[in-house]
Amino acid sequence: MRIIIPLILACLSTVASAQVYSWRDADGKMHYSDTPPPGVDAKKLRSGAQSGAGTPSSGATRSLAEQDLEFRKRQADAEKARAKAEQETKDAAENKRNCEQAKLELSALESGQRMSRLNEKGESIPLDDDMRAQEIDKARKSVQSWCK
Repeated sequence: MRIIIPLILACLSTVASAQVYSWRDADGKMHYSDTPPPGVDAKKLRSGAQSGAGTPSSGATRSLAEQDLEFRKRQADAEKARAKAEQETKDAAENKRNCEQAKLELSALESGQRMSRLNEKGESIPLDDDMRAQEIDKARKSVQSWCK
């Protein structure tokens, strides 16, 4: 057991310090390897000291800051969309209630039953045929406006 742990650590350190090369072949395909082929201009991509496990570069921190800003913007946009959807749901429910009320009012007026309205003094005045026709027109317009 004492030998296994140092052996594993030694193997991992060689992998971490490996160099990576890239080059294009005659067909234009990109290749990556730890050893460059002979006679080909290969670019050295990274060495062990430049591995991604180290401290982030200024570009990476800027990128993280940009990512955080974008995340916060997406959160704010999602919250606005949720609030808008909630308001639309409330408005739709209110429109439905108003539509049903307008339909009931129109139905009652068209039924021919005796109806009355209150005047400015609070007195009950029975509807005559002309007043009923006016109220029916108002009720139809209400149904048209609320029941779209």
